[in-house]
Amino acid sequence: MDTMLGLFGGLLRWLAFQGVFYAIGNAVLKLLTLGRYPRARHLRENARQGFSELELVAIFGLLCTVGLAVLLNRLA
Repeated sequence: MDTMLGLFGGLLRWLAFQGVFYAIGNAVLKLLTLGRYPRARHLRENARQGFSELELVAIFGLLCTVGLAVLLNRLA
């Protein structure tokens, strides 16, 4: 049972990180670079080489989310 709960928790963490934070990071990067980055074809090519820019975009989305939370906390 513990194994199943651990697997389920890991899957939820992966979905949250890859899904939610990637979408946030993608939107912010598109806004900052006026739509030039990230390009889907470029992300797929680098994923084949073992270097996942998808994870970097998701990390950027996480940092933006944390930064926004800190900013809102300071303003409140």
